Amino acid sequence: MSKVVRINEFGGPDVLRIEDEDVGAPGPGEVLLQQTGMAMHFADTMLREGKYHLKPDLPSAIGLDGAGIIEAVGEGVESFKPGDAVCYLFNLGAHAERRVMAADALMPVPEGLDPRNIAATFLRCMTAQYLLRQTYCVQAGDTILVHTAAGGMGTLLCQWAKALGATVIGTVGSDGKAVIATAAGADHVINSRTGDVAGAVHDITDGGGVAAVYDGIGRDVWEANIAALRPTGYLVNYGHMSGIIEPIDPMQLNSKSLFFAKVSLPHFMLTPEAKREMADDVFGVIADGALDISVSQEYKLADIRQAHEDIVGGKTTGSVVIVP
Repeated sequence: MSKVVRINEFGGPDVLRIEDEDVGAPGPGEVLLQQTGMAMHFADTMLREGKYHLKPDLPSAIGLDGAGIIEAVGEGVESFKPGDAVCYLFNLGAHAERRVMAADALMPVPEGLDPRNIAATFLRCMTAQYLLRQTYCVQAGDTILVHTAAGGMGTLLCQWAKALGATVIGTVGSDGKAVIATAAGADHVINSRTGDVAGAVHDITDGGGVAAVYDGIGRDVWEANIAALRPTGYLVNYGHMSGIIEPIDPMQLNSKSLFFAKVSLPHFMLTPEAKREMADDVFGVIADGALDISVSQEYKLADIRQAHEDIVGGKTTGSVVIVP
């Protein structure tokens, strides 16, 4: 048996149900996975509300990413064996103690890395990879703006960009979070609730603007992002915590010959080879010590409602993991 988090309707944290499920044995091409950690992202709260781009048929188990140790393998599985540490992305039903899933959805966790930490950070690490190395490729000497720089995604972007030689300006939602952003590598930190983001960027860059903005907020920071960019700069949006961006005026972009990209991770790993290449890059950067994948906060599966409430309420920082 396994505890699994399921929803029967879309809504607030009260729709979350923890149920017992008979997992069963793995079939051909499948493995039975004992999960050591499950990722908890803002996207999970959107999925629960029915506002995520993935809108599952109900009732549905929830959770998208996890990691653990293989308990058993089904017929025909040769790439893994019991005892192997593995991780996965975008596989609905992650918030469970144990689960049966296709072996080809899994990636091996390199020796020496804690699967629990990988579970909490792997999606964000892969997101950082395609943002910094494929969408706008950050170069040494660039100055960039990273929103929510104290959050799980923001801290990874700051760390990696700093390792690439960039000057990083980060925004945070409170003065208390400035310390976290600075520790992650932000050279300058702006409180976006009390300060003028575009004005501060103008002062920091002597009016030149930033080469790129990495934005997971969306609608509320659109104007500030445009104002903060240098001519021919890149506005890279990968989320919309504040709401969907309004229809774009092309002439506003043309005012500084700006590039706008609305990007999502799945489109960067359409083939197993592309996914593996990205993962290898991520694991290499972790091994080099450029990325800290330690977990900031941990919740028991039984406390899943509290985890959802805290993330929506802005009470979490860094990477959050759910454990059995």
